[in-house]
Amino acid sequence: MSRSLDLLALGEGTASDLAVICPDGTALTHGALRSRLAECRTALSGPAKALVVVASPRTLTGLVGYLAAVETGHAVILTEESDLALTSDLIAAYAPELIITMPTGPLADLAAKAGYRLRTRAPIPVWKAPEWCSSDPIHPDLALLVRTSGSLGAAKTVRLSFDNLRANALAIADALRLRGSDRTMTALPLDYSFGLSMVNSALVAGGAVALGSHSPSSSLFWDHADEVGATCVGAVPTTYKLLRARGWDPGRHPSLRLLLHAGGALGMETFAYHHARMTAKGGEFISMYGQTEATARIACLPAALAPSYSGSVGSAIPGGRITIEKSAGVSAADGDVGQIVFEGPNVMMGYAMCRGDLAAGDMQGSVLRTGDLGYLRDGYLYVTGRMDRQVKVLGRRIDLDQLEKSLEDQGLMAAMDVIGDEQLAVVAEPAAHALDACRAITSRLRLPSSSVRLITIGSLPYTGRGKIDRPAVRRILDGCALRQLCDARKGCSEGPQVVRPNVWRKEPRWETPAEDLTGRTARYPLRIRPFPPPRLCSVSGPTGATVWAARSSLGSTGG
Repeated sequence: MSRSLDLLALGEGTASDLAVICPDGTALTHGALRSRLAECRTALSGPAKALVVVASPRTLTGLVGYLAAVETGHAVILTEESDLALTSDLIAAYAPELIITMPTGPLADLAAKAGYRLRTRAPIPVWKAPEWCSSDPIHPDLALLVRTSGSLGAAKTVRLSFDNLRANALAIADALRLRGSDRTMTALPLDYSFGLSMVNSALVAGGAVALGSHSPSSSLFWDHADEVGATCVGAVPTTYKLLRARGWDPGRHPSLRLLLHAGGALGMETFAYHHARMTAKGGEFISMYGQTEATARIACLPAALAPSYSGSVGSAIPGGRITIEKSAGVSAADGDVGQIVFEGPNVMMGYAMCRGDLAAGDMQGSVLRTGDLGYLRDGYLYVTGRMDRQVKVLGRRIDLDQLEKSLEDQGLMAAMDVIGDEQLAVVAEPAAHALDACRAITSRLRLPSSSVRLITIGSLPYTGRGKIDRPAVRRILDGCALRQLCDARKGCSEGPQVVRPNVWRKEPRWETPAEDLTGRTARYPLRIRPFPPPRLCSVSGPTGATVWAARSSLGSTGG
């Protein structure tokens, strides 16, 4: 097992090749970047292996700090400095020896208040803990701690080894056929495994990374992409949906040759839209599938094969193997749905919840049972949903992810959940055909109309990584007290009732969706109080929720 990682040494870039482009136009060659890393390694020295928190990794300071730390053999946690509460929780849970910050800012203030001392004459701001945490050693193979997109507690992280990072970076560079001439945008946060995977792969291919924090849903991002001659951009489904709605055309960006999709299922119409336009300009729209537990990537579908394998996320990345497990130890036949199992050198070491967990070794044996459901056909993977998103309503087993996809195919943006074991809840953005879509659900599943509830809300809640914010959806349902509402409505005339949730933001304004979709600010309020008891009132702002009782609005569908 490797005890450090030199990403630049894995690539074919020469000392004069471009490596980093900063937002202000400053550029570093591979040779200049190596010199920066050599200067920083001294500032990261200590009596033993350290845990290093690196803030703002999409800046030159943060990127240099990350690369120098893993090259030195330390373990790293990457965090966006804007998310101060999360960073504070991570510091409390894992007791890092070193913190790399911007020269000034809230995290620097936090480090100082926590007793960390700024190392003098260091080329980047490095804060050292009052004492080196020798009582809780770190496993020599551990390279990175990453929160998963589904983590509800700040402390839960995935433990990735140096070999995990190396294997994944090389496999993705190979699968995407990255070139030394490529310029990859930091379109996603680097504390998100997909975003970091793109940077690592670009560097091992000998290419350049263009730093910046704008979302690909904003015009500022594409202005910067054109300025630096970006060739490779990655984004999540919500971004691609928004770009399609705006009529965005990649043909307006001459240098762009690779558009990457990962982070969740993408509707077939949206996929076809971007695939056709990238093909028309001589580029590629590539769909991928992965999990943080597999260092971001598991499968990849080359653009040329997309028409032949519609709906597939591709085959296993180089060095990996995908199988489908019908039940424990029993493989599924070709075409049969079961749990997706991945085996490869990029599978995590295990999870961590606190500092003491960092001493543990590999708990996975290179095998990951993903918890996702899917099937293989001719070696190509089709993902159908999550095992933990299968529920029973009135005795019927239902896959909520499949229902969400079905609604999306009908043009209804919705999040599915359950209320007890007797009702399905559809939380949807306003649409004229929403009630018809709910009628179709009850008919298709042969459920009584009273088993479905529809809640419309101005904008679905999304996480900073572009996925539906499931806890926020749950809070909406819990707060609405739907069962009490149904009881209160007995005997009332048919029609909608409106409730106003009691919500507030850290800042007294609403962010524009264009800047929110893949940024740190969600499209729904950051903190949500429980709804007050339902009452008739008007709706104001994007948080108003309209609730229909299926019994009176959907009509009878039998059952």
